[in-house]
Amino acid sequence: MRRSERSFRDACCALLLAAWLPHAQAAVKGCEAFGQLPSVIEMDQGLQQELRLPLAISRVAVGEPKVADVQASGDRAVLLTAVGPGNTTLMLWTACASAPHRAMLFVKGRASADMTEGSLLPSQDAQLPSQVQADIRFVEVRRSKYKEAGARLFFKGSNNSLIGSPGTVPNTAVTPGSVPIARPAIPLDDNVFNIVWGGGSSKFLAAINALENSGFAYTLARPSLTVLSGLTASFLAGGEIPVPVPSSGSDNVSIEYKEFGVRLALTPTVVSRDRITLKVAPEVSELDYNNAVNIAGTLVPGLSVRRTDTSISLADGESFIISGLVSNNTRSSVDKLPGLGNLPILGAFFRQSALVREETELLMIVTPHLVQPLAANARLPQLPGEALRTYDPSWGQLFFLENGNFEGHGGLSR
Repeated sequence: MRRSERSFRDACCALLLAAWLPHAQAAVKGCEAFGQLPSVIEMDQGLQQELRLPLAISRVAVGEPKVADVQASGDRAVLLTAVGPGNTTLMLWTACASAPHRAMLFVKGRASADMTEGSLLPSQDAQLPSQVQADIRFVEVRRSKYKEAGARLFFKGSNNSLIGSPGTVPNTAVTPGSVPIARPAIPLDDNVFNIVWGGGSSKFLAAINALENSGFAYTLARPSLTVLSGLTASFLAGGEIPVPVPSSGSDNVSIEYKEFGVRLALTPTVVSRDRITLKVAPEVSELDYNNAVNIAGTLVPGLSVRRTDTSISLADGESFIISGLVSNNTRSSVDKLPGLGNLPILGAFFRQSALVREETELLMIVTPHLVQPLAANARLPQLPGEALRTYDPSWGQLFFLENGNFEGHGGLSR
């Protein structure tokens, strides 16, 4: 009986082994495709893609739902949706391993997809230069206008009457019943036109101050910088101003240097022959003595700074206005005697008016170029001011012929 039971059990095991062996062999054969699972997936923002897999999966997930969304589509496919630019991890669970398979999912933004569509990578184009020259044009125009018109009067009648504009009767006191004889002292202004008249007895004196001033300031800076694609370069043409810094708790003074002038920082990336991305930061600064401060007995001027920091994309030779400014500032003031200062014509002798108007227009323009170096032993272009380098007139030429006209001696700005 025992022998028959053992024989029956062996027969059942043989049948079960015969039934399981084909499935086990198929599973082992299917796991050979585990190494064919993708490790890197790239998509464009807003698109969907069905990813077919070489073996069955039991579960799927993504690490960052703001970048991509994933759903199972059967046992051997997943549906990927690119939500936003960025990167995340796609995890796939299979029966071939206890840990999930991890793949990197990169989602390109719409701008990046548009730039790279139908173009070769810089590394795939042997004829594509990898050096970029960026030309920056900084143009600023400042206009100012100043107007001043006013009258100052002084009149001394009897001992009981006196009329004086502001500033005409300094250090004068009035007592009841008597007005002292005050000699007028109308100050003259060196910065305006003064018209003064008065009586011989000096009891009447009048002065009209009038001025109209207009001016402009034009600034042009054209820095240029060449750098390898993907790297950062900087440029400064100016100087450094020493700034005294007192030490706290002691009388020691240290010196720190502050840079000023024309500065340019540039980071280009060559995407294709028709697309260059630029991170550019131009700056123009100059000393401003109107806003100077006194530090430890030293007059330190302020700095007037115009700077911008931005990223743009454009083709070789195209120009872009990266920043601009239009500023208008108007200030007006009127000092007058109430009542009399409002009269149509005579009121002009009882008021003083001033008007200040300042206008500023500013533009920064960038133009990138794909450049290549000159060939070895090639003839270099003429250096700026080459004619001035050999300027050495004789005594006779200096005395009889030299008229100070040096504008025609060349230069890059000509």
